[in-house]
Amino acid sequence: MKNLLSMKQELLSIIHWFHAKGWAPATSTNYSFRNPDAEGNTITISRSGVDKGAFQIEDFIEVDQFGQTLQPYLSIKPSAETLLHTMLYEQPDIQAILHTHSVANTVFSWVHRMEPSVTIEGFELLKGIAGIDSHETSLQLPIFANSQDMPRLSAEIREGLTKYPGVPGFLLVGHGLYAWGSSIAEAKRHIEVFEFLLECLNALESRNLYYS
Repeated sequence: MKNLLSMKQELLSIIHWFHAKGWAPATSTNYSFRNPDAEGNTITISRSGVDKGAFQIEDFIEVDQFGQTLQPYLSIKPSAETLLHTMLYEQPDIQAILHTHSVANTVFSWVHRMEPSVTIEGFELLKGIAGIDSHETSLQLPIFANSQDMPRLSAEIREGLTKYPGVPGFLLVGHGLYAWGSSIAEAKRHIEVFEFLLECLNALESRNLYYS
């Protein structure tokens, strides 16, 4: 099993890579993983307000299952969206959660803001999602309205996700993409797959070639 430092280093490299790809502009986005060998459901999450191109190991912070810091002596705050992470970690199989603000996912979520989900089908890269082994399948990616009221938003998403069992991600309207997995590596793969598919859908829709 990986230790806490190695997991922070793994996630740090992903954060920098996402920033370089334009998926994590400025101080946007947030990331977390379930702490290894932790008593209870504690997590490590990115701090608030740090440019992701300059993010460092010391910009991670540990919180409990309610989103309260376990390091009150530090003069840093966890992400403003910490409650979305702690809500998702109520599912025991989730070990890591990543969040991006790409142009593709932001535009797509806005165009489809009145829809509860979008159906994605027929693409070979769907096989990059855990549990899918053929392109001859379809996946419904949920879309939720954004809100600054994190307790209310997390409750709405918790309830909404019950309609989409097994789908490791969702879109927030005008905001971005959340995806998760059974490891940091799997969560990263899911982000990459969804980002690619959303770019494809945006391109096809701009040519009136794809209808969900």
